[in-house]
Amino acid sequence: MLEGYRARVDERTFLNLPGFRNGNAYVYIYVENTSARAPMFGEYCTDECPTCPTNFEPRMILEVCDGEDVASFGFDVDTPRGRENSLYKLDTMIAALRVFRTGFVAEFAP
Repeated sequence: MLEGYRARVDERTFLNLPGFRNGNAYVYIYVENTSARAPMFGEYCTDECPTCPTNFEPRMILEVCDGEDVASFGFDVDTPRGRENSLYKLDTMIAALRVFRTGFVAEFAP
């Protein structure tokens, strides 16, 4: 877990079976738990918010590493539209991976 942060999710998952090349390929996900500093009524703050002592935006990390290169993805949470776009980004990546997997399996089917 990251120092000074409370996590809802904090997981590193390795992508290869033991013994395979690039055994250090991974997916790392982290979503901060901001419930202790969340504003009332679930509203999000910005840095300009005069009533909140700290910025409410949670720390979130999604990294995919192939063993050498790392891809990191950012997610907007400041506005309802930004959160909608972030969920769309996640859903699109999940759908693309499912389609790729289906094609991969079909390529090697008997």
